[in-house]
Amino acid sequence: MDRNIRFIYFDLGKVLVDFDVERMCRQMAEVAGTTAEVIHRILYEGGLQRRYELGLVTTQQFYELLCQELGARPDPEKLLEAACDIFSLNVAIVPVVTRLAAMRFPIGVLSNTCEVHWEYIHRRYRGVMELFSVGCASYQCHAMKPDPQIFRYAAELAGCSPEEIFFVDDHPPNVAGAQAVGFQAVCFCGVDSLLRELEIRGIAPLL
Repeated sequence: MDRNIRFIYFDLGKVLVDFDVERMCRQMAEVAGTTAEVIHRILYEGGLQRRYELGLVTTQQFYELLCQELGARPDPEKLLEAACDIFSLNVAIVPVVTRLAAMRFPIGVLSNTCEVHWEYIHRRYRGVMELFSVGCASYQCHAMKPDPQIFRYAAELAGCSPEEIFFVDDHPPNVAGAQAVGFQAVCFCGVDSLLRELEIRGIAPLL
């Protein structure tokens, strides 16, 4: 085992889980009595989702601001459930994570995400998420990938220098941002490719 790598971070969306933003907008629109286009405009063109993922607004504030834009007050529980029921586990990567955990190799999750999505995924996929010893979410540290601040914060949480961390993310700018800070980062191109990258670094989960 390469002692230079002491910690592995996995991205959440499109690595550990898949998600569908269009489905989220449709489902929220159905609860709110509006259109998916209106929801998308408020969340993404208006910047509300980004502010939420940066932790600049709480879940309650997110709901209140959305209601102001909608001119209506849809049921909050149903609205948030509609916003969250968009994820599916990447079952192909689960054996890799499970084996690393069995090897007692420290692993964590590093994600741009909001509070409600983070908590929902931890509830729904508890058995997988409990395998990770560290979680670093953008809403918690008020910085989003590829901002160097989130990578430095993640290194502190891991208790390692950036150079001792291997990171896999599906978004090339995030990989470049991590590399700029010192992480050994690669773009996620499937489990086979990930296993090769781990083997290159002397970390070979026996699957």
